[in-house]
Order: sequence, then C-alpha cells, then structure tokens
Amino acid sequence: MEEEPVTNEFEIFKEAMLEENLELQIDITKKLSILAKHLGVETTRNELLPFIKENIDYHDEILLNLCEQLRHFIPLVGGYQHSKPILDILIKLCNTDETIVRDKAVEILRDIGENMSEELTQDLFLPVVEVLAAEDWFTSKCSAAALYSTIYTKVSDGKKAELRNSFRVLMQDDSPIVRKVAAIHLLDLISIIDADTIKNEFIPVFDNLANDPMDSVRVFAVDVALALAKRLTENEIEEFIFKTIETWAESASWRIRQRLAYYIGELQRVIPFGKTRGKILALFQKLVKDTEPEVRIVIARNLFDYSKALRETYTNQPKFEDNFEPVFQQSIMPQVHLLITDPSHEVKLALSSNILALSTVLREECFKKNILPLLVDVLENEASMLIQANMLQNLNCLPSNIDLTLSMHSIKNVVRSLIINSQSHWRTRRSIFVAFMHIAKFSSKEYFAENLKIFYAALLGDPVFAIRRTAPIILPLLAKQYGISWTSENIIPYFTMFTKDCRYLYRFVPIFGIIELINPSLDCNSSEGGYKYLKDLKRLVESSDNELKTGAVKVLAKITRMLDKLNKELNQDKFKEILSLNEYISDFKHDTIDLYAGETLDVLKVDNNCDIFSVKEDAILKNHTTYIEGVLSLIFREFLFIIETLNDDLIENIQIRSVYTLNKIRQFLDELGQELNQAWVRDSLKLLNEEDIKIVDKQVDDELSRKVLDVDEGKMKIDTELMVENIITPSGDSLPDLGNIPELEVNSNNADKDKEEEAVLKPEGDIVVPEISESKLEQEDGGPIYLNLQTEKDTKTDDTSSKEVEDAREVNNNSAEGKAEEAMDVEQPSSKPSS
Repeated sequence: MEEEPVTNEFEIFKEAMLEENLELQIDITKKLSILAKHLGVETTRNELLPFIKENIDYHDEILLNLCEQLRHFIPLVGGYQHSKPILDILIKLCNTDETIVRDKAVEILRDIGENMSEELTQDLFLPVVEVLAAEDWFTSKCSAAALYSTIYTKVSDGKKAELRNSFRVLMQDDSPIVRKVAAIHLLDLISIIDADTIKNEFIPVFDNLANDPMDSVRVFAVDVALALAKRLTENEIEEFIFKTIETWAESASWRIRQRLAYYIGELQRVIPFGKTRGKILALFQKLVKDTEPEVRIVIARNLFDYSKALRETYTNQPKFEDNFEPVFQQSIMPQVHLLITDPSHEVKLALSSNILALSTVLREECFKKNILPLLVDVLENEASMLIQANMLQNLNCLPSNIDLTLSMHSIKNVVRSLIINSQSHWRTRRSIFVAFMHIAKFSSKEYFAENLKIFYAALLGDPVFAIRRTAPIILPLLAKQYGISWTSENIIPYFTMFTKDCRYLYRFVPIFGIIELINPSLDCNSSEGGYKYLKDLKRLVESSDNELKTGAVKVLAKITRMLDKLNKELNQDKFKEILSLNEYISDFKHDTIDLYAGETLDVLKVDNNCDIFSVKEDAILKNHTTYIEGVLSLIFREFLFIIETLNDDLIENIQIRSVYTLNKIRQFLDELGQELNQAWVRDSLKLLNEEDIKIVDKQVDDELSRKVLDVDEGKMKIDTELMVENIITPSGDSLPDLGNIPELEVNSNNADKDKEEEAVLKPEGDIVVPEISESKLEQEDGGPIYLNLQTEKDTKTDDTSSKEVEDAREVNNNSAEGKAEEAMDVEQPSSKPSS
C-alpha cells in the first residue's frame, strides 16, 4: 500500500515531463530531490535518473533547475560509488549549447570531483573527462578543459601524462573558442604541475598561445605568462618568457597591449628582480604613450598599483630602498604629466580615481612636491566635473598631516561648480557628500560654517529626491567631527526650515534628519555587554582618574534628567495620540537608504569607520556636550515640535512619516532608558552631592530652554564669499544682514511653478528654506547669483475653504517639481486614519 502512492508520484512526474507545459515542468523539476527521497536510492538510480537521461531534451530553464537538483543527489543515490547515473546526465548537460546550463553542469562536476576519493576519481570521473575531450562539438571540449585541474592530482602518473597530452591537444584545437577556454583553465593546471614538466611541456604551449592567429585567444597569453613566472626562476623567466612579454607593448593588437596594461602591477610583483625592473618600467612608459585611448585608460587606472608594486621591489632590498623616489620622479612623473594632460577625457578620469592614493607610496615631501600641485591644478583648471568630483572623493587618500590650506579655495570653487553645473549629472552632486567629509577632516568648524554649510543646505533642497534623502546621512558624522553643539547651531536650522516647504516631498527632509540622528546609517557601533549608548560612560565611571570619573557621572546625570523630561513630554495627550496611530501604519514601508544613497553610502562607510554614540575622555575633561546629550536636547527643543507640525499636514504621507518618526524616537528613548536602568548607573549617580545635582539640573534646564538660532536672532555677518562675490537681488539691491544663518525660502506662492525651484531669500518674517536653482545659477564662476525675493505673506487666509484645501493637495501632487524628480521620488500616498 505504501509503494502505490510513490509509484503514482513517479508516473505523475513522467507525464508532466513529457507534456509541453513549461511552467509545470519547471515546477516539478524543482521538486526532483523530494521525489528521489520518496523513491529511495534503488529506484532513483535504476529508474528516475535513466528516465531523465533519455528525455533530457528540455527547455534551458528546466535544464538549469535540473543541474541545481543534481547538486544534492549524491546521498540520494547511495554515495559517490553510485554516482555514475548522475555523471551520465551531467555529461549530456555539458554538451548543451546554452552557456549558463553548461557552466552550471561543469561547476557541479567540479564539486563532485573534488570530493571523490582517488580510487573513485580514476574509475568514475576520469572517463567523464576523456569522453568530453574526445567529442567533436566545441561545447563538450570547453567543458572538459575546466575539469583537468580537478582530477589531475588524484590520478596515477601514467594518467597524468595522458591528461597533459589531452590538454595540449585542446590548446591546439581548430575552434578558437576551445583554445580560449583551454587557455583560461591552463592557469589552474600550471599551479599544480611540477616545474620540470612546465619547462619541458608547457613552455611550447605558451609560445603557441602567444602566436595564436586570433587575438581574442592570444590575449590570454598575458595571464599564462604571469602564471608561469610564479613557477620559474629568475633565469628561466628571462630565458623562456620575458622576451615575449616585451613584444606585447608593441603588439599590433590593442587588446594585447590593453591586457598588458591591466596586469602591469602584477607583472612587476611576480618578476621583482633588479635585472628586469627597468625593462618593465620601459613597458609602462610605452603603454602610457600608446596610440589607443583604451590602452591609456587602463594604464592610467593602474598607476597606483604599478607604483606600489615597483616600490615593493625596492623595499625588499633594503640597501636600494631609497632609490625608489628618485626613480619615480625621473621616470614615472613625466608619464603622470602626460596622462593628466591626455586629450582623452576618459584617460584623465581614470587617472583621477587613483592618483591621490600615491600618498601611501611616496614620502610626504615627495608627494607635496610632485602630486599635490597636480591636485590644485585639476581643481582650478579642469573643465570636467567628473574628474574634479573624482579628485574630491579621493581626498581621503591624503595623510592627515598634509596641509591643504592653499588648496581650500580651489576645493570650494569645485564644490560650487559641481552643484551649479551638474544639472544632468545628479549622481555627481550626490558624490559631494563624500567630499564634504573629506574636507571636514582638513578644515576647522569655523571654516566649514562660513564657507561650506551653504552648499550642504543647497543639496538638502536639491530637485532630486535621492540627493535630499542621502544628504542627512552625513549629519551624525558632522556632529562627531565638529561637535553636536556646533551641528545644532549651524546645520539643524536648515532641516527645520523645510517643515514649512510648500512641496510635500521636501517636507520629508527634517524627518530624514531626525531619523539619521537617532539611528545613524553610518554607525559602526557594536554593542558591548548589551550597551549601545552607554558603554563608554560605563568604562569612564570605573576609571581611577577622579576628574574623569566625576565628569562621566555628571554626564550620566544629565542624560537621566533629559530622558525624564522627554518621557514626561511624550506623556502629553497630543503625543500619546500620535504614538497610538502606529498600529494603523503597519503596512508603511520605510524606504531603505541603500536604494537612494547607492555607492555613496558604501564609500562613506569605508572612509568613516565611526562609532557615533562613543564618548571620548577629552570630551568629558573639557566639558563638551556629548552626542547623546545633544540629540536628547534637540528632540526636546526642536524635533517634537516638528513632528507635531507635520502630523497636522494636509498630505497623508507626511502624517504617516511623522507617526513613524515619533515612534522611532520613542524606541530610541526606551532603549536608552533600559541601559540607564542598571545598578551601575544608580550607584554612580549616588556619587553626586546635592550641590552637584542642583548644578546638573540647572544645566539641563538651561540647555532644554535654549532655542536654535533663527533668522531674527544673532547679528553675526555671513561669509558667503565662497558662492559669490556679491549676492544681488533682481532689483539690484544688496541683501540685508540676516544673522549667522543664511535664511533661504522656497516660494510658497504658485506651487505649480516649482520646476527646479528658484532660490528664494526672505529678509524677514517666517523661517525660510535654501533653494538653489540650477537654471538661475548658470553664469560664469565668480559672477553674481541672482536670488528671487518673495515672502509667504497673504498666500493663504484663515478662512480657507475646503475646496481650496483640496486644490492645494492637487497642486502638491501634480506640480511640475514633482514631475522633475527623475523617477527617484517614489513616495505614493497611503491611507491613514486622521489624527
């Protein structure tokens, strides 16, 4: 009775595979392993696999799934000793025309061969290779070439000789594709064949390959030469292969020259000898002067790799170590000058991606003398934005002791130019965030505030959603670099301004900023002992230094007081009501920052390995505000009001985001509260006397009552010299002094004219937002930027009718600005119960 259902399943499988229902066949093929388990090893070996072998003429997608299933079939047939039915099917799959199926079959065969015993390899697997290699069609020969290295070490010496002879036959096959595939897999074979056999049998193979009539095959001679060089002595390299290598720099085939350029650094590493060092340098120089731009692009991209490899050859010989930099200046720098003035834009672009990395190869003085002037020249005179952007993105390669004071003006001008002139290259603007963090490492906070923060503000209001979404991710990094207090005074006002933007997609900006501050995308923090926020403070309160210990305890006390006040604030009905709406937005899909930040996020993670919530001893001793204190203060003073305002927004997506963000704040506070609710915290706070507690309470009250500077406060003059010499209104009047924060506002009138918004500067009245229009900034560098002065007065009356409200929604959703988001604005209105 039990055998009957299994038999029925097998019959169903056979019928399905014989029908012409592709979807059904694919589905049932994916369940082949399950069927085999039910059938048992005997039936699987004797009936199932032979049936598949006889009826293997299926669609390619079925065959690909069949390969994946066969990967797991060894235990289902009783082990490797019973694997012949599987090997027979894989032989057939290795003959298919579809490359993907063939490669997958070869991959599985290699897995099987690597795990077989030597005895089974010789009995079962060796015949597979022999059968495939003896076939007439190129597909089987290509598959066979990939299997030689898998079994070579497992067979007898006599069989090894047969395999070598068979492989050499493949290397001379009439089909170029077979010779090409064999050349690729010759690399694996060279690594396991003894040196004498290589010299006697495979040097002639290399010579034949280097003279192959097809350059698509001949190009792999470069790879084979590198593999041979690893196995030969210095004299043998000179005797057998180096003369051939030298001819490639002048080969008639540009592909050969390009391949040589690609491997020039590796060539120097595998042939590090003094005799050949100068000859390889000569090859480098010839490739730099190559007539084919595609060759020069590759050699420019490998400048750093080759220079590093060349330096290693000198450092491995200590008595010649000091010779590298003279050689670099005399023989390589002239080639660098040729590349940086190359007529091909792509060559210069390739060079700009790695030239600054030479700072890790050269001593400081040599780098300053030879490379730094090139950086300044490119930043000042290069017409290509992409090249300039590449240079900025690679500033992280510079050592921290390099003085860029003289270069900062050029760097500022490049940033300005990239923002203004990159209308069709929004990814270039996105890459500026990487440059901001590199510049921040070399400049003071005063310099950044006076000269660069206006550019950051401009990118916060960029027409492309992906840039606005990416901009906040460096906010925590700026806070760690310059301090959370500086960030609160200089950067946060730009975020809060967007709360009143007339375009709903721009009103997301403050929400993105809040999320990044409480849950940084670039935080590399790993919890230690269950502590994410307080692990450093725990270590400091256990310090033997009384001053350090007392300072850390006071910080703990401040954080505790702030958290208590925030919890009390969130217990108000208005916030409890917003928090209660979280259950209604369970289907809200929070956008992933990876989608919008792309490679910028990856670069920032690599370049800024930063524990955002860390607390340094220096910050405690100097009584600086810690990151956690600053964030708690901002939540109390600014963020709760922003969320309350946005929760009353007309657009439901904004309401949903505000609910989501407040719940994120609640989650952040709860996690922090759990860490504070530990015995060591309570014990530490007992160290403070009543006077200390009063001082802490007063400091907390003063901090939480302090307002972020706005347009009507402060009379410090703004230095906007970076952007323009003079900012002039259309009427010709100079702008009034606006205080320390340059207050810019989007036009709240005529939302339907929001294409890529004009920059609107508001001299008085409500908070305004920086909006820099690309269309209005298309003038020569150094010329005046004209800003359209408008205010929000009289744009909306208190008795707005319900029809006007609906019209406002329609304008927000259908404005020209919304259509200009380049498919990066993916927000779709969602339903949410009214609060």
